[in-house]
Amino acid sequence: MNKPLLHIATLRVTTTALLAALILTNSSELVAAGHPSAEYAAGARSRTNRPNIVLFLVDDFGQRDLSCYGSEFYETPNMDQLAAHGMRFTNGYSAYARCVPSRTGLLSGKYPCRIEYLARKNKSKEHHLPLSEVTFGEALQGHGYQTCYIGKWHLGKKGGGPGEQGFDTVVHAGSAGATASFFYPFGVEKGNEVENPVVGKEGDYLNDLLTEQAIEYVQEKNSKPFLLVLAHYAVHTPFESPDELTTHYKKKLRKNGVAVGGKRQDEDLVTDRQGRTKTLQNNPVYAGMVHNTDASLGRVQQAIEDAGMGDNTIIILTSDHGGLSTCGLENNRPLATSNAPFRQGKGSIFEGGTRVPLIVKWPGHTQEGSVSDVQVTGTDIYPTLLEMAGAPSMPDQHVDGVSFVRALKGEQYQRPPMFWYKWMARPDSTGDTRALSLVDGSYKLVQWIDEDLVELFDLENDPGEKVNLAEQETEVTNKMLAQIKTLENEVGDMREPGRKALERRLERAREKSGRAKKRKLEK
Repeated sequence: MNKPLLHIATLRVTTTALLAALILTNSSELVAAGHPSAEYAAGARSRTNRPNIVLFLVDDFGQRDLSCYGSEFYETPNMDQLAAHGMRFTNGYSAYARCVPSRTGLLSGKYPCRIEYLARKNKSKEHHLPLSEVTFGEALQGHGYQTCYIGKWHLGKKGGGPGEQGFDTVVHAGSAGATASFFYPFGVEKGNEVENPVVGKEGDYLNDLLTEQAIEYVQEKNSKPFLLVLAHYAVHTPFESPDELTTHYKKKLRKNGVAVGGKRQDEDLVTDRQGRTKTLQNNPVYAGMVHNTDASLGRVQQAIEDAGMGDNTIIILTSDHGGLSTCGLENNRPLATSNAPFRQGKGSIFEGGTRVPLIVKWPGHTQEGSVSDVQVTGTDIYPTLLEMAGAPSMPDQHVDGVSFVRALKGEQYQRPPMFWYKWMARPDSTGDTRALSLVDGSYKLVQWIDEDLVELFDLENDPGEKVNLAEQETEVTNKMLAQIKTLENEVGDMREPGRKALERRLERAREKSGRAKKRKLEK
């Protein structure tokens, strides 16, 4: 048995906390007093059919890792079923190609670079997600929602966890980027912590315990509107899968005559100027992790149906960025997956790093089995959640988010340009380098910060970003470069802080490599 769910009283005083109090106040008294929030409170009290919302967030999960997005190796029947009952987006993007910035963008509705620049300027770097940001958890709290966060947080340590950012129930929320192990006793990376950890026993798998906690929460909250974020640590490293699932996928590979991958030197790797990229989905351990995570979604969906809430519960499935498919030129780490036909993977500004699955089931609103090619990015989740919940928008907060409710109702339109400012890089790890990028319709422009290079791609005809059109389409290139410059000036220049961070990282990598070579010579 796991310990009871921990309910955390958030002491932080925010506008949304005040609105939550107003909701519970007699709205007629507010009206009589002429209070400016009276209309909000009265409307919130009268909405008895506000939908429950479940955000199922998978870590390091590429768009091509689902059967319904084209994988012929991974088996994802529950995710496919969600798509069959909802809407699948073909142009879903993350707010950044790496965990922390992507999650700050998701929770805040702001470009990660905007938050980073302001945090540095205001010297508020205690947590990755500053407490001054009003998350969608806080916004929905202010609209009368019960809120719960289960799983990977990675946005702050003690004093900066989900409980301080709008979630009154918190389970196994880790400040680290990964669990030390998916098997009991799980462990914690040095210098990090897990808030309200689950209790397990020998042989327990973390995904399963987090799923059980989510199911328990659903069963407890069946009479009140709730927001549940189930943020799995999977399918991030370490690569660990239940033995029976790993065996299943090994047999599948052998039956199909495909080499078993997931080794340090897989034969399917291809090399470009930045790193080495995996081109086949053949890692059986990773496949088992995907399989188990898919089963988790199925169990949560079944719990919602069993509780009689299926017709009034929104389920959103997405990821924080693309799958781990690329390593640095001198890095021999095992890789997880292939994002092909998209280029590269986690960490990269190329499509393999930013394209993610996005499936939404909104009963009574989304057409079953529908597909949308409207472009959506991670910052868009925030305003969309508010609109679906019937809550007021907060444009001063989600300044870089655009609600895609219109798309969910079947409308086709062109989203305004999407911007990425990749001020950090890990060339020694995932082979990526620094860049700014803009996607405007089918055109994507990449301005490399540490190279004298600009690239323009036509994603509609070249999703693999193989043909640079910058010199052919000079008018488009110059226009998009000007847009990037305007956006960089608006959000703040992060080039110099990023350069210094990169230099420090590469120096540590050189020192580590030197120590390893010394040990090898001493043997």
